[in-house]
Amino acid sequence: MKNKKKLYSRSTIIYSSVIAFIIVCLICVLLYGIIVYAPYGIMPKNGAPYIVGGGATVSLFVLVFIIVYLILNPLLRSLNKLVVGMQKVADGDLKTRLPDKSSRLLKKPFENFNKMAAELDSTELLKEDFVSQFSHEFKTPISSINGFAKLLTDKNVPATKKEEYAAIIAEESERLSKLSGQVMMLTNLENRSIVTKKENIEIDEELRKTIISLLPAIEAKKLNYELNLVKISYHTNAELLKEVWINLINNSIKFTPEGGTIFVACKENKSQVRVLIGNNGPEISEEDKQKIFDKFYQGETDAKSQGLGLGLAIVSKIINLLNGKINILSDYQNNKGTFFEIILPK
Repeated sequence: MKNKKKLYSRSTIIYSSVIAFIIVCLICVLLYGIIVYAPYGIMPKNGAPYIVGGGATVSLFVLVFIIVYLILNPLLRSLNKLVVGMQKVADGDLKTRLPDKSSRLLKKPFENFNKMAAELDSTELLKEDFVSQFSHEFKTPISSINGFAKLLTDKNVPATKKEEYAAIIAEESERLSKLSGQVMMLTNLENRSIVTKKENIEIDEELRKTIISLLPAIEAKKLNYELNLVKISYHTNAELLKEVWINLINNSIKFTPEGGTIFVACKENKSQVRVLIGNNGPEISEEDKQKIFDKFYQGETDAKSQGLGLGLAIVSKIINLLNGKINILSDYQNNKGTFFEIILPK
């Protein structure tokens, strides 16, 4: 550490000397003529202007060196901290933070560095949490399928039990299939930049079909639903939008308390199509709104264990791919809750 400080101090002195030398040379070039042709009244009696010029140059160099050093020293010290911090982050230490007190010139870079490090640290934690949950989500159905499959081979197990075990295997297989499909879709979306397989669809009909397909889940929680749909034709990839509707309506079902209401509406104007899907359940906090579309992120809710936090990330990727926008609202027709507004360009 001492060697680094010595090296750093030596570098500061060298830089200050070089800058001071350049500045003094420039000043001397400009003032040389004035010194040479100045009235002899300000010169020594022997008329040697070089003595005056030499003394002035040395004095000027010392003065400029001191000024440059005082300016350059804190700046280089701050730059050194920034370089060291960047090296630590590159080496994997995402907890690295730079002190708030720094030179004014580097205050903003320090703030941006700390913000970047915090985001990287947060992303790393989310990935670690995802790997843990992902492994658990895959391991659980596989273990279940394996265990019940072994029981089916046992001749002493009654036929009625075998039917029950077979149903569990089918259920766990479906869960595993959905999980792997969700991960594959997200990976596919991240590598896409063009929407293909476009066709004319009726958005209102697609929303009705999605509600019908999810009626068992809606009825299981004794939920109500209100539809306010206008006939809308739209040219796009039908499968992508279907994934958006399924994820958002499923999300509403998940977070709506028993007996609550799900709202689905759509309308259009000359330039946009607007779709709203939401519920009168709990509102999303401002903190969660900033991260809810991040991969693997799940807020601290009772429904956290019901997924991997990939559904809304998929929705966000699709809407971005379609050049649309998604907003989170907390009010719809005097109903408080959480509502997602999808805006698609025509």
